[in-house]
Amino acid sequence: MQCVLPMLCLTAFATVIGTWLYTSREMYSVGYVVYNIAILWTSISAGLYLSAFVISEIMAQQVGAKNQNRDFALLAYSSVAAYIVIIIVSWLPFFKEFLVLAFYSCYLYWTGIPHIINVEGQKRMIYTLLSFIIIAVVHFLMFFLFGNILRAILI
Repeated sequence: MQCVLPMLCLTAFATVIGTWLYTSREMYSVGYVVYNIAILWTSISAGLYLSAFVISEIMAQQVGAKNQNRDFALLAYSSVAAYIVIIIVSWLPFFKEFLVLAFYSCYLYWTGIPHIINVEGQKRMIYTLLSFIIIAVVHFLMFFLFGNILRAILI
């Protein structure tokens, strides 16, 4: 939480600044800004918690490693690179090509598995692939499910 909360606050701040600077004044409204912040917060925070929970439960069956706190810590610390890229692109939307740099979080996740989760060898590859699939599905569901609900309420 010491890592996630500051990054969530920074992404919210970057969203407000980016929306204020680069959105036409006809589209800019309080509801639009709150919608963007709510989408980021729900997809990132709920996505991290749900991903860590699902990864912990599934990995207990697949590779014998179950520790939700360690899974969350690994997800949180490896996601910092993606948060920083989101902040930069929120402030400077004409650099959207830099979103590719968010994949550095995947590398951080891969290198953190043996140190934090203590999974080695073939199990590490299985753990990584299943984790990426789970993370992608959970974040996709969070973004689109909550996105559509929040869009209907706030905009």
